[in-house]
Amino acid sequence: LKEVDAKNIETTIRTLVGCGTRHVLSRTDSDTEGTGAARKWLRAQYEAIAAASGGRLTVALQEAKVACARQGMPKEVPVVNVIATLRGASDPDRHYVVGGHYDSRNSRGEDGKGAAPGAVDDASGTAVALEACRVMSKQTFAATIVFVAYDGEEQGLLGSQAHARSLAEAGTV
Repeated sequence: LKEVDAKNIETTIRTLVGCGTRHVLSRTDSDTEGTGAARKWLRAQYEAIAAASGGRLTVALQEAKVACARQGMPKEVPVVNVIATLRGASDPDRHYVVGGHYDSRNSRGEDGKGAAPGAVDDASGTAVALEACRVMSKQTFAATIVFVAYDGEEQGLLGSQAHARSLAEAGTV
């Protein structure tokens, strides 16, 4: 716990809020605005942690098209989860998942352009998962720990559904 740095958590929250909106249908072509900017930044943060892990932490993007039942939204929505996996040493087939969601939305759920800073819901959860990864990647654990920044959660848990489905298909325990 002594290694947890509140400034890192605050920086993550402020960076994600600075994207304006992280709505699942917001911009993906910018380095400063929208869900694409948030995703790129999160991936870079996880990759920096991985670089210091001696090869024990790997980072990947999980892309999926997921059915969406929300009114005013497309019937199928693309989601991209940022996943960092810290492989377990003695029981790597046992998995624990630590996550938060990096997407946000305003009171108009279908609005992919309007401001939706989402500091509490859920830049804060994403920041804690990222900081936990930073701290825990320096340690060795029996089981595998998977750190996930979920996308599309504000539209009906879309990113976590895609992730859970992939874990089930792989027979992950």
